[in-house]
Amino acid sequence: MNSSQSFRINHPAVIAEVIDGEAIIVNLDTGAYYSLRDSACVAWELFAQQLPITTVAQEMGARYAGAPAEIQAGIEMLLADLLQEQLLVAADEQQLAAPPLERHGAGSRPPFQMPVIERYTDMADLLLLDPIHDVNAEGWPHSASGANG
Repeated sequence: MNSSQSFRINHPAVIAEVIDGEAIIVNLDTGAYYSLRDSACVAWELFAQQLPITTVAQEMGARYAGAPAEIQAGIEMLLADLLQEQLLVAADEQQLAAPPLERHGAGSRPPFQMPVIERYTDMADLLLLDPIHDVNAEGWPHSASGANG
């Protein structure tokens, strides 16, 4: 994996919202939804800004106390999961600078915990039944097949 490669949210197939420190992500193509908390949520926000993995790891190291190699490995594993689930895709361009993150004062950084992605498929059938997916460029109620439903 190229350390200077950046990624973006896989729009329009993926929608996401961060609420109270939890990233809630829905893949509209598969119907699966995801929860990322703590370090995983912070990393998601950084990747969503199209920052390369090296910058994400540096930002995580500035925010969390932990061995740089452990933080790097955790970020790489999370990125691999996000790419496998098609939540992120390679970006055409990368962002040059990260906006400042909320950081804890010196010495009060929380310990780094390996980022975890929680995957749920219990509502996949309902999400995939949504007729809004089957529309043409005119939008609802014009179906992609030409029949209104």
